[in-house]
Amino acid sequence: MLYIVAMKSTRALTFLLLLIGSLSFGQVELYPEEVHQPDLSKETEQGLNRFGELLDKEKPSEAEKKELELLYKSYDEAMGSIWNVDQGGCSWYCGGGNYKITTSSELKSKSNISYSAKSANDLSYKTAWVEGVEGSGIGEYLEYHFKNKSPKVTHIIVSNGYFKSDKAWRNNNRVKSLKVSVNGLEYGVLQLENSKTDQRFKFDGFKYNSDGKTDLVLKFEILEVYRGTKYDDTVITEIYFDGVGVH
Repeated sequence: MLYIVAMKSTRALTFLLLLIGSLSFGQVELYPEEVHQPDLSKETEQGLNRFGELLDKEKPSEAEKKELELLYKSYDEAMGSIWNVDQGGCSWYCGGGNYKITTSSELKSKSNISYSAKSANDLSYKTAWVEGVEGSGIGEYLEYHFKNKSPKVTHIIVSNGYFKSDKAWRNNNRVKSLKVSVNGLEYGVLQLENSKTDQRFKFDGFKYNSDGKTDLVLKFEILEVYRGTKYDDTVITEIYFDGVGVH
């Protein structure tokens, strides 16, 4: 009986040590609390464009008025484009958000298409960051800089892969595991789905530096990828944020 109790105690202690080690080295696995697939279809884009045309008309015909009434059921006046991550109206970005982004590497621009870090920070589904090293980009990263005491971040949303088209999304790598570090300390690992979606992760809120001056820096490092069908480039369309302290 004493041997059995000792064995159980040893196992419990081993589990506790492994858990503490996991927390210390930032290997806590985090999964999205919400997954959303934006509608980027041509039909929706055409409908929104038509909606905008009718709204701009000073004297629409009776037929156009009826058409506008129908379009109001699907679209909002604040929507500017289907490619806008932030779909109109006031959001956390009215007073929050990072002011700078840096990266370990980025693919050189081709045919006037930029793959720079800024493309993962412009709130657009049409542009994307592509790492710029040989292979799948394991170890490459993006860093988002927030002014100290700016509105607190409570959600991280990752638009995983190249959203520009279904073909581009399939052809290129997507991120499977993304390590998050806060001010140089490992926090955890985002486990991303292999889907063309916005994947939202919830946090209690990241603490700013106690000196009240230096930036809060969130670093996102590629650990694993889902392989593309054509290219060995890993793509992130957008990493954006939500939080508190604005409204």
